[in-house]
Amino acid sequence: MQLGFDVAPMEAYVRTQTGRYLDRWYKRLRDAYIATMADMGVTTDLGGQDFLEAMARSKTVDPTMVLLATAIKATARGGIGKLRQRSRGQVPYYEEYPALKRETWRPDIRAAVLATQRVGLHRKLLKTAAAVGVYPVAIGTDAIVYPSPGPSPLDVLPLTDEGKPVPGTFRLGVSPGMVKHQGTQTVLWAEQQFEERGGVFNIANSIKTDQSAGEGE
Repeated sequence: MQLGFDVAPMEAYVRTQTGRYLDRWYKRLRDAYIATMADMGVTTDLGGQDFLEAMARSKTVDPTMVLLATAIKATARGGIGKLRQRSRGQVPYYEEYPALKRETWRPDIRAAVLATQRVGLHRKLLKTAAAVGVYPVAIGTDAIVYPSPGPSPLDVLPLTDEGKPVPGTFRLGVSPGMVKHQGTQTVLWAEQQFEERGGVFNIANSIKTDQSAGEGE
């Protein structure tokens, strides 16, 4: 509808009760992650080059805090995955498996979460393309690769005349919805990856420098 199409559902299955099912879980993990990153020197008020430098320093501040931040992100990712846990071979394929009996087995909610994330991502891709005419060359699970004239995400992310991110585009930051720099690689590196792995290969899944453009970059 937002794109101008006339959508007219003919039939729908809806619930009589509604609510923000994941709100408390999400807020707890969000607050934990932001607090952990702040302890590592990466705060929500940082942007641009200051954010990039703080992220670079955070990896060497305290190994325990790095592990904690990784654990929080893994908890969020795993929690969404558990909403549609599949059979692990506990019973024959034609019988119900244990996860189906859990109240938290909600593949519909998982699908809604992923759909919301993808819609938001596509909006930012379109806004970025409209602002600077740049399109991604690869999109992975949690990374977007853009062609860039330089090694920094600041070389490609659109900014206003005041030096602020263009509204609706990707923004560097630690808060949910913002993005970080996954890494930068050369075109020659990409060519080598295709030669070694074959034509069916997504460079976005291996763009990290320390395997150092990135999530939203």
